[in-house]
Amino acid sequence: MKLTIYFFLIFGFLSINPASSQDSSMFKVLKLVEDCDSLLYDQPQLSLDFAERANLYANELENDSLIAITLNRIGSAHWSLGNQMAALEKIQESLQLSESNRYQEIGAKNLGNIGDIYAASGLDLDAIGYYKSELDIQKKVNNRFRLFTVNNSLGQAFLGLNNYDSAHFYLDQASNYLDKEFEHLHSIFFFNQAELNFKEGKTLEADSLINLTYQSSTNFDSRRGKVRANQLRAELYRSNGKLEQALNHARIAFDLADQSGVKELIYITSKTLSNCYGELGRYKQAFEKQKLHELYMDSVRNVSIINELELLSYYQRLFRMRVLESKNTTNKEMAEQRQMVIYGLIIILLIAAIMISVIIRRGKKIRKQKRKLEELDVFKSKIFAIVSHDLKSPIQSVSSVIELFNKKLISKEEIEPFLPEVKEKTSNLMNLLNNVFQWAEGQMVGENLSKDIFSLTQVISDLKSELNDRLKEKNIKLSFDKSKEYQLESNGGIVRILLRNLIVNAIKFSQRDSEIRINIIEGKLQTVLEVIDQGVGMNEEMCKRIFNGGLTSTIGTEGEKGNGLGLALCSDFVKGLGGKIEVESEVGKGSIFRVTLKDSSSGQ
Repeated sequence: MKLTIYFFLIFGFLSINPASSQDSSMFKVLKLVEDCDSLLYDQPQLSLDFAERANLYANELENDSLIAITLNRIGSAHWSLGNQMAALEKIQESLQLSESNRYQEIGAKNLGNIGDIYAASGLDLDAIGYYKSELDIQKKVNNRFRLFTVNNSLGQAFLGLNNYDSAHFYLDQASNYLDKEFEHLHSIFFFNQAELNFKEGKTLEADSLINLTYQSSTNFDSRRGKVRANQLRAELYRSNGKLEQALNHARIAFDLADQSGVKELIYITSKTLSNCYGELGRYKQAFEKQKLHELYMDSVRNVSIINELELLSYYQRLFRMRVLESKNTTNKEMAEQRQMVIYGLIIILLIAAIMISVIIRRGKKIRKQKRKLEELDVFKSKIFAIVSHDLKSPIQSVSSVIELFNKKLISKEEIEPFLPEVKEKTSNLMNLLNNVFQWAEGQMVGENLSKDIFSLTQVISDLKSELNDRLKEKNIKLSFDKSKEYQLESNGGIVRILLRNLIVNAIKFSQRDSEIRINIIEGKLQTVLEVIDQGVGMNEEMCKRIFNGGLTSTIGTEGEKGNGLGLALCSDFVKGLGGKIEVESEVGKGSIFRVTLKDSSSGQ
């Protein structure tokens, strides 16, 4: 930072008369610029105030180099506040002034700041082009502060594009310029390194870098750095299964983000906090934070679209200004301006076409999400209709028996014959509640299911032991191939719930003294699971609607009560795992439920 200020100081001396009052005003400008830089990330409004004051003094001095510098700082402050249109206008003014006076280093910084504006608007590829333009100039003048900043920004942009090799290259380059004099910005660099290592699965390296991020943020009271450090720490603990620690850091990150009022930070931290609550089984808090995340999701997306449209609007106004200015030029210059306008209009049309395409695609996505929510709402209504019906009967029965006993209308000996029925009803009630909770958990997990390699053979063995009492009640044999150790790369918890529901369903509709068979068929990129029973079977109409929300209360072969929810849950879970579920059935002969799951471990 000091090297940059010294450069500006020398530049000012070359262009300002050596009068003492002017020297004093010049130093006042440079001091305000330095204060502006130190406040840019954590107090952008105050940074803007200082930059505007510095610009007033620079205009009074009529010093073009200082005017260019202060215009650049005004633009940078607007960028930090999220006012991308105002930022672009001021930085373009600074760029034009620096180019006309050949202020190479100031012009280079403006190019990098334009890259920052594109990155804030989600246009990382365009941002990279501007960052590289500045980098080429800064290498020649060896401005260590800007070399650190630009390499760090390039690493962040490539990280946003999931290009990890390029991100590593530029962040490694930035590490060569970690000078103590701009130590207040090191937390941004350490966080980028931590996020990159976390995305690559290098948890130990990520943990060390998060510590450095937090230490640097604490030393310089950087709220943004503290938010991102705690948020990434929560994600790291989540990945290691340390859910209570993850929740603690997620709360800290969310509270700091909420205090800052920065929508992007609230959007990121509310999602992490919702995931922590959900994985701990605290579904109410998880649902509340998920709603907040979705609220800010729309806000952040809308801001991104507005920023892109503002960039387009700016270029339209820029070209109209050039057309007006061309009237005062020579015929040759007018011809060149017209050609430039034509090129500009072509660019605008291309940008407009791209923007329209993006808006249309986003509109389709929103409509698709709306349809999904409507389907979910219908499905939820059917679930609650069944649940309300199936809950009343067992609760009323149990309540009646307890009331009679409490009022001493029946004796202990008289109540004993009712106990098996009470046990059965409470067991059915517990199964119903488990299914509802499983469905709710599946809705919260959504599409971001974690995956690991686990033993299918062990899962089936565990389920056989767990359901042994139910199998014995109807003398049903559950068989599968134990001779081979089958491995699957998927979400083990969801696959276990899926198989349990299918086996319980098979037991319910199987005849006494029959067999249930589980087949595992391994393919190159997928694994097929088959649950085959010798039960009552289904007709073609039932097979068509069994996975499409056609829920009805059902009775097993020996009067077992159900609610039709289990198989609908299976369909939801399979979709969440990116697979498919099918059924083949014949009345009186039994059914085959076939689940096909993607499996990265197959064939390895």
